[in-house]
Amino acid sequence: MSQQSSPGRTPQGGGDPWSAFGYLVAGVGVYGLIGWGLGVWLHASYLTPVGILLGAVLGLALVFYQFGRAPGADDDALSTKKSLEPGPPPPGQSTDDDRGETE
Repeated sequence: MSQQSSPGRTPQGGGDPWSAFGYLVAGVGVYGLIGWGLGVWLHASYLTPVGILLGAVLGLALVFYQFGRAPGADDDALSTKKSLEPGPPPPGQSTDDDRGETE
């Protein structure tokens, strides 16, 4: 069964667990490599584990951002906001201010 979504939007909530795993592994790998490179350059061996931990935290944050929201949660907020905005006047009703005040 496939998820239906409008064009240009990615489905939220659920999703592919392998992509979540990929975000975590990529974060650890990229930031671990950056930490290792900086550690070699600056002669500071502690930067490798710092980079690995930072990559894990950022990867986990990205997973929660991408997959942690309930599907349609944003749609409810948008429909509420749109219902509170004033729309065009009904046919035959003027948009002018009828109070007689001038600017």
